[in-house]
Amino acid sequence: MNNPTLSNEAEKPIPDIRKIIKDIIISRGDEVDKWFEDISEKTPPFFYNSVDLRNSGFKLAPVDTNLFPAGFNNLNETERKKAEKTTKEFFAKYHPKVKKILIVAEDHTRNVYYLENIAYLTSIIKGAGLQVCTTNLATSESGEDVTLKSASDMDVIFKPAIRDGNRVKTKCGFDPDFILVNNDLTDGAPELLKDVEQIVSPPVGFGWYRRRKTSHFETYNNMARDFSNKFNIDPWLITTYFQRCGVVDFKERKGIECVALRVDKTIDKIKAKYDEYGIKEEPYVFIKSDRGTYGMGIMTASSGDEVFEMSKKIRNKMNTIKGGIQNTEVIIQEGVPTIDEVEGHPAEPMIYMIGAKPAGCIYRLNTQKDSYGNLNAKGMGFASISSHTNDKQVCDSLGLISRIASHAAAWECYEEIYSI
Repeated sequence: MNNPTLSNEAEKPIPDIRKIIKDIIISRGDEVDKWFEDISEKTPPFFYNSVDLRNSGFKLAPVDTNLFPAGFNNLNETERKKAEKTTKEFFAKYHPKVKKILIVAEDHTRNVYYLENIAYLTSIIKGAGLQVCTTNLATSESGEDVTLKSASDMDVIFKPAIRDGNRVKTKCGFDPDFILVNNDLTDGAPELLKDVEQIVSPPVGFGWYRRRKTSHFETYNNMARDFSNKFNIDPWLITTYFQRCGVVDFKERKGIECVALRVDKTIDKIKAKYDEYGIKEEPYVFIKSDRGTYGMGIMTASSGDEVFEMSKKIRNKMNTIKGGIQNTEVIIQEGVPTIDEVEGHPAEPMIYMIGAKPAGCIYRLNTQKDSYGNLNAKGMGFASISSHTNDKQVCDSLGLISRIASHAAAWECYEEIYSI
């Protein structure tokens, strides 16, 4: 695939999506804030999330919304200070009685960069004037404190947590008002958090054992359409087409027909929009697991034939996600080629949100991929957006789309199941 080519021969002008959003913020900023405030009053946002965006110049849309974000260590000092301020504002507005927070982290404690993330997340919460303690499920099962070193040699201490009736406390007596989950719960809902009386955010039912990307994007697309209708833009410019296949076995080639058919249907819809705007580009899609993170179980395709022609190596790669869990449900999602670059390498914005407000804007880049590929893969790195652009308002436009995605996440609905 070549870089996106735009034609001016179309009936409609080629949209400059960042300019469109910037103009809305400048001319109708108060209305935008009121629109978000009305949503917050109906369903308050979660404490945090991160949003992966793709910017093609004519289109700016979320391609993933992570409710258990890592990577707070990638924020620069200014962004961390902003995160502290936003954290303080979030709890003052939504949970004014909260003074103590318990972070329930992932168990993969050999990842020193994840530990760095926990260290900085803890620092942000402390900087907001709150007390904080960290645990994880493995430490709670062992009953012993664990101290580990992060990538920059900071101590990260995990305290075992126990149940005391309907409350979760640490073994050493830390009794939190608020439990912040930083574990994606792919393996299921932990008994430790079942029916607790404290606030749990995000709720346990939003773990990847229950949550589906298609549910999120259905909710997001509906909310984005409402926004687009109010502010007079084509909703396609800030959304992606997608479809789902729910019974797939890549290894045994079962359900492949569903994937191939829906790839072709999605490609046809994208092509119709490209023709409408005169975009001279080959449409493509991402095929990825309908649940889970870590960039696993992902491939691109520009036709259904490519699905039928998958090699055994690709089928094996697509067959499993985190923890060796079989990938039986996939989302076929419109591919958005990125025009963003860092030092000549393709990049995509990652927006860190607190209380559905942007706290940090960074690029994920990849030295081994092109502008069409999955950048959450080997070869990736991170860079501050503010250090690679002269547009001081760039995070405002990125943040607006991310705010819609953040609120949409809180509007998803999942039942908590503990019998898995």
